Amino acid sequence: MRGKTDWQVREIFTEIKEIGNSKYDAKNAARENGAHGSAGIAQKTGIYSYRTLDSYRESVVKFATYAKDNLNLKDLTKTTAETIKLYLQSRINENIAHKTFQLDKAALNKFETALNLYSESHNLNKTYDFKLNDNFKATHKELTHSDVRAYDKKDLDKIMNIADKTVNLTVRLAYSGGLRKSEILKLTEKNLKSCSIEIIGAKGGKDRTISQISDKTLISDVKAFLKENNLSRFGDAVAGGKINREIARATGDSGSLHRLRHNYAINTVREFESKGYSNVEAVHLASIELGHNRNEIIEGVYSK
Repeated sequence: MRGKTDWQVREIFTEIKEIGNSKYDAKNAARENGAHGSAGIAQKTGIYSYRTLDSYRESVVKFATYAKDNLNLKDLTKTTAETIKLYLQSRINENIAHKTFQLDKAALNKFETALNLYSESHNLNKTYDFKLNDNFKATHKELTHSDVRAYDKKDLDKIMNIADKTVNLTVRLAYSGGLRKSEILKLTEKNLKSCSIEIIGAKGGKDRTISQISDKTLISDVKAFLKENNLSRFGDAVAGGKINREIARATGDSGSLHRLRHNYAINTVREFESKGYSNVEAVHLASIELGHNRNEIIEGVYSK
């Protein structure tokens, strides 16, 4: 393949450019066709937004530039797993942030998918397997700037013992049910079932049912609170800003209700594994409970 580095990247990524099509439908189709886990689904799906496409292409151009300057790789169709490994190791040596490394890795995963499709459409008779998950499964431990999102036990104990009843119920909903702040504020009695919570029109317009709830009295306590205070929805009792202020006051640090969703992710994956599910299955089930359907997000949280 001849041409400037950025042109080659653009040409290869054309194979997976799916702007205007539904990413959600594509992922469901991939699962129905036997794809498992984030890596398996990524191999069967394309890129569905200009923002992601631009971000991934920019990341791969950085790889291509490194490979050309340091490894004399001028034709990107000759990319190998060893080339990718050397590049990502160089990024680790730079001590880049965990989030940056994850972006590089995700972009190169899509690059692998695009290369395989490019090989097929141009009769190159090549198959690409960069072995990213095998080679870099525990990389987060090597990155000193990796951001730990979940609360540790010390801060968690403080948060779960906040005296304000409304805030206490809010943090319990985030920690034990994985709800977003916006979902908590919109809660009504109709959302609260006997053993589950139904979320209607959540982020991305998705509905979901949360059935993995560790706090067994949570639903009855929220129902009682709404009834005792004659509330049509939970958000009538508290403002979103107050929740984070109370968390900050309890921990002596910046307050973030959203971080409790990361605790929920970790606990839920472990709970599913304890029931006999494989890690891949547990991560997928946890992603559904959280309303993401994106295993890579849960994997990123669980690995820390």
